[in-house]
Amino acid sequence: MKITMEKISLLALSLMLVSTYAISPALPEMIHYYNQRGISSDRVELLVSLPSFAIIAVLLITPGISRFFSERLIIVSGLCLLSLGGFFPLMNQTYNLVFLSRLVLGLGIGLINARAISIISQRFTGRDRIKMLGLRGSAEVLGSALLTFIAGQLLNFTWSVTFAIYALGFLILGLYLAFVPQSPESSPVQQEPIKKQIKTDHLIPRQLLYILSLALYAGFVILINSANTLRIPLVVTQYGLGSAQQASLILSLMMLMGIVAGTFFSSLVELLGRSLMSLVVFILGLGLFVMWLAPDIIILGLGALLTGFVYSLGVTYVFNLISETIPKRHLHTATTLVLLGCNLGGACASLVLRFFGFFASGSGATFAIFGGLSIGLGLVLMLKNLLLKGNK
Repeated sequence: MKITMEKISLLALSLMLVSTYAISPALPEMIHYYNQRGISSDRVELLVSLPSFAIIAVLLITPGISRFFSERLIIVSGLCLLSLGGFFPLMNQTYNLVFLSRLVLGLGIGLINARAISIISQRFTGRDRIKMLGLRGSAEVLGSALLTFIAGQLLNFTWSVTFAIYALGFLILGLYLAFVPQSPESSPVQQEPIKKQIKTDHLIPRQLLYILSLALYAGFVILINSANTLRIPLVVTQYGLGSAQQASLILSLMMLMGIVAGTFFSSLVELLGRSLMSLVVFILGLGLFVMWLAPDIIILGLGALLTGFVYSLGVTYVFNLISETIPKRHLHTATTLVLLGCNLGGACASLVLRFFGFFASGSGATFAIFGGLSIGLGLVLMLKNLLLKGNK
């Protein structure tokens, strides 16, 4: 029983890692509330993606933090910041204070982001580790979908109540303190070879360029998914396709498609190989065009489910490629760079949507722009694969 609770507590750390966009169903009401107080819609949209900038900042300084503070202190501090920063807008809706609280939320998520993965690798081996890592990915998707759905239901009260979902962080903190024992510190003898290896062995330019290209790819896919999360509630309500609660349900189902994608991932990699990368963005573009042309909420939902499915495949495949092609001694660096790309894509979503607003009117037009870019990238990658096969 004790071991089971420890596993549950460790998996719970991943439940809120992608909770930044969970309050998206409240976006239409938030925009209406702040517009009445002279704050533009673009600035309100920024509140949703703002934590991603703080996450990026923490990822950059993570190596320094790890030298001076223990893993337990970092995780506890992260959960406290996440919970307090996320929960604060429920008590005070002043824009500047909400802006700061969203940054605090991002700092908290950033502190536990990488450790939610590494703590499992440190405490489990063999099949247990593989199983736990798989469950961790599912917990991340499930947490995002569940929190988004609950946020939609809380809209029946008022938009500020949706931020109550971050109170879950206090429960996760309690589980962690109660059931996760202190991990033994690595001895200096074990750490010394690692330090020497880092100083004497670096990524070669070709490897670095390859990793950066994967980071850009993952960032692009996440940018589109984040933009969809911001735009779907507005499109549903502004075009009279349905209610904010129905938009919340679409977002939750879209996120749950990540679990379905994970189930079929290994089979699709075995079947399609490197072609999967190009097919992901090509099909992503088709799904976006379905959403753009959708005459009703059902068709819009089907397009959203399709994008949610291939989005998860694309991001998972990037991390899979890294593990297969990058030497083990460089995996931490490579993973950090890709995580930076992922978070940068999420952070820039509201800014990119604002930029697109100069060229196209209407909330739904962004689906068409992203759809065209995705299909274009998919065709380029398909052509590249054909050329590589031809050279062989």
